[in-house]
Amino acid sequence: MSDEQETKRLLSFRESLENRLNELEQEMQDVKVAMEELDKLIVSSGFRTFTTAETLVVKEQPKPKVEPMPQKEEIIEEDMNQTNITSKDGTVLGVMYIENHSLTFTPVDSFNFTVDIPPFQSFLIDRVLENMKKTDQERSANGELDPSEILEYQVNDEDGTITSLMIENYGGERRLREISSSLRWAFDKMYDKIIQG
Repeated sequence: MSDEQETKRLLSFRESLENRLNELEQEMQDVKVAMEELDKLIVSSGFRTFTTAETLVVKEQPKPKVEPMPQKEEIIEEDMNQTNITSKDGTVLGVMYIENHSLTFTPVDSFNFTVDIPPFQSFLIDRVLENMKKTDQERSANGELDPSEILEYQVNDEDGTITSLMIENYGGERRLREISSSLRWAFDKMYDKIIQG
């Protein structure tokens, strides 16, 4: 094979690689768009849908109940009273303290998480915690839950910057994991918005 033919073959191969790279970049863009749409759906529907589905499964098959292994930062054991909440890239966003049936989440000061950064209010407060509180209120009205065990929460802030989120009567282990997952998801999205400017 002559040098000219070899050069043509290499150029052709390079062109095919470049085409493939363009295809992959387009696929990545499509996946990002799909993920953004999923994030919007998660914010609009909250975690309540999943909780309802879990409840139905538990009623049909009361034992044994096997839950999937949570991500490392979401593992909460009875003797563990502190858990880091991290972003997708492993950055610590805050610390969750657990004592009895109370939970306090303290975000990292340096990120300046404010109450108006989505999806803090629209998702974490309105969709997750408010729904849990309403569920408890309904159960209490039906005589299934003592009024003193209804979930309560309080957002503490200084000029809009979140200093802590306190949750009383979070409920059982499953609900604790749901709150942990919701915290992680919401603050990860807020962190993305902060670092992207």
